[in-house]
Amino acid sequence: MLWKLTQNVLTTVVVLYTGIHWGIASVPGVYIVLNIFQSTVSHSNFERSLYIGISIGLAYVLWMLSTILLTALLSYVFKPSIGSIRVPFLSALTIRWGFLNVLDRLAKPCIHHMVPSWITDFYYRALGCKIGKGAFVSSDRINDPYLVSIGKNAIIGSKVIITPHLAERDDLVFSPIEIGNNCLIGLKIFFIIFLRKPKFPREYLRFFEL
Repeated sequence: MLWKLTQNVLTTVVVLYTGIHWGIASVPGVYIVLNIFQSTVSHSNFERSLYIGISIGLAYVLWMLSTILLTALLSYVFKPSIGSIRVPFLSALTIRWGFLNVLDRLAKPCIHHMVPSWITDFYYRALGCKIGKGAFVSSDRINDPYLVSIGKNAIIGSKVIITPHLAERDDLVFSPIEIGNNCLIGLKIFFIIFLRKPKFPREYLRFFEL
């Protein structure tokens, strides 16, 4: 009951914060559109439509870039330094993890349009993901990047899902995922960690093709 109440309260906070986060990210684009709108008053309707249309397109791109940058900066500040660990759902660490997940989800629609690029490499690195030299990351679905390490010259295919956490009874379980050098992970592969015992004597990495 306490967990359900906490979830409802946090969900309400998240919904309100989403509007603020995306609103702040939209400021540069809105500024450009307003300036174009005001400076083209004396132009013909066709010219105004052309200039305003282009400014709206640029505003959308700026919104995506601003969302990525804002999310990266906040995540860089708040990302936890954890390894293999098991914690209760109601704990300070899981609340912090949940907040980072919210931030990541706010940026995911933008990351989707940017992969693969230096922009998404910057984003994942800011969130704590280790990406080796020459690695090629084409997925927008890397969860908990601060628990993921990608080796040199590795290739992560499109729509690959990497998830270094799972819910087990009343606990949240974390375990880092390391992808070695020169690895190729094909299209739509699903990584998830399955831990059989709470003291982590052994890790099982299973692969699922969607």
